Amino acid sequence: MVSRQEWAGLVNSYIHNKYGPSSGNYWDPRVETMPRKELEEVRNKKFRAVVGYLYDNSPYYHRKFKELKLRPEDFKTTADIVKGPLTVKQDFAISETEHPPFGDFHCMTMEEWSKDGFMIESTGGTTAKPRIFMVSASDKDNWTYLYARALWAFGIRPGDILFNATVYGPFPGMWGAHYGANVIKCPVVAGGGMDSKRRLFFLRETKSTVLIGVPSYVMHLAEEARKAGVDPAKDTEVNHVIMMAEPGACVPATKKRIEDDWSATTHDYFGHTEAFMGGALGYSCAEEDKHHDRPVADHISEDMAIVEVVDPDTYEPVGKEEKGITIVTNLMSISYPTFRYVMGDLMKYTDDICECGRTFGRAMGGLLGRVDDMLKIRGTVVYPSAVEDVIRSFKELGNEYEIVLTKTGELDEMLVKVEVNPAVERSNWSQVGKKLSEELALAVGLRVNVEILGANTLSRFTRGDLDAKAKRVRDLRPSAH
Repeated sequence: MVSRQEWAGLVNSYIHNKYGPSSGNYWDPRVETMPRKELEEVRNKKFRAVVGYLYDNSPYYHRKFKELKLRPEDFKTTADIVKGPLTVKQDFAISETEHPPFGDFHCMTMEEWSKDGFMIESTGGTTAKPRIFMVSASDKDNWTYLYARALWAFGIRPGDILFNATVYGPFPGMWGAHYGANVIKCPVVAGGGMDSKRRLFFLRETKSTVLIGVPSYVMHLAEEARKAGVDPAKDTEVNHVIMMAEPGACVPATKKRIEDDWSATTHDYFGHTEAFMGGALGYSCAEEDKHHDRPVADHISEDMAIVEVVDPDTYEPVGKEEKGITIVTNLMSISYPTFRYVMGDLMKYTDDICECGRTFGRAMGGLLGRVDDMLKIRGTVVYPSAVEDVIRSFKELGNEYEIVLTKTGELDEMLVKVEVNPAVERSNWSQVGKKLSEELALAVGLRVNVEILGANTLSRFTRGDLDAKAKRVRDLRPSAH
């Protein structure tokens, strides 16, 4: 049996420099420049252990392996991963419904987590009922290590001051960046609860040198600065802009605009709550960030995850640098390492060694989009079904609604038009709209504008219309490219 202590010990045994260097280009040089053959041996050892750990400690995965008549000894190398079960986001929702509140994926009980836990993390509103996960104290330490490693690769050093313009909450990304910066001995200004005016004030007063945010908001903040008579390129100390959640640094035109706005070097990283607990699964480096003529290639934390890139229809592996969807197996989590999670983001993978010397494989151009019907608004993933679920819970509202996406300057805006129930007096429309806006904000994790309309105002969809969901969304935003 693989105990939690044994699994945590194995993970830590392959972190050779958790708290970083005093100098040099690598946070953990032995890991980051490990020869590919040695790296694969490490991955094989961790892979065998994580299968045993899940089989012995996760009720969900124990059941799934048994259904396939598989035991841990059936998995000897990472090549055997295809034998195992796939995991999709709906599995988490079903598990939480059948085994509330956290489901039965976890390798620790709620009582154990209450004594050795760090926080709750959430998917951030991608469904009407956000999925929630227990995070252990050990997981927090691993996040910190991964983010410090990524920040160091960007060129962040002691003496830098980070301004984090992302929303602090039960979402792991900003916490990892915060603690990772602290390990480097960089102070952090937590700007999540501020409006743009206040963020600009603190950004300038603290002489912050690093700005972290969603690309569209970073551009919006530059616009707001200019409106206030502040030139972000000349009147701030920002020389690094770190972006996530949207392509940003991976899109040459966007990269150039942000670099010009702030007179700063741009960097990219990506993660995923279910697949990788929000850790820095992929991140660019100082060498990659010098390229302006092509999208950057993000290093993949292959010591901490197995990433498969497969055809979205057949689920067969695609060739090197061919586009496919990502499937991720976690090799670091103590509380819930997911097995073959269908992350769904498109990626082109290469194992060509970067000029920086890091030997991890890379995602060419970062994450290249998704194949499902998700919407990405201000860096937040929103599914139309989440909006529908909220609207249907209101008896004061009719059946028809429309989601309209626009752009004000560089900032995405979401408008939900919805018909009112004819029985509701016009004098109450405003109150209904206000309540709906609040509920939608809770469900999707961002501000939503609402327009209440009279009955029979919106277009009707015929029963059997195969594209009815798509017709409920009007995306009027200019192309990102």
